[in-house]
Amino acid sequence: MENLTYRKIEQSINDRKKLHLQFLNNVKTYKPFLELEEKAFSNGTLEKKTKELMALSISIVTKCEPCMEWHLDQALQAGATDEEVYETIDVAIEMGGGQAGAYARFVLKALDYFKNHRK
Repeated sequence: MENLTYRKIEQSINDRKKLHLQFLNNVKTYKPFLELEEKAFSNGTLEKKTKELMALSISIVTKCEPCMEWHLDQALQAGATDEEVYETIDVAIEMGGGQAGAYARFVLKALDYFKNHRK
């Protein structure tokens, strides 16, 4: 079932892994950003899963496919269910309208991708 969306997801994952050290060694804001990310998404009053779902909704509204892929993956790893992902899409569509609905299709393809590649 490989398709264009799957290839885009794999390219995003590969680029992130491949370019991580190059960013870390050359981009001054990258390490502080990673530290900020770690603090922002750590468990607190809100659990990591909830924060990742919030970020997924924002990613849909801002139309950032690499962000959608990353935050969906992180939410799933933190225990998010399909139903929670669907409700997250509901919030994104309410906030972002038709465009968010169109971009949410990418999330559904990514959800399928991660289910099929974690067996």
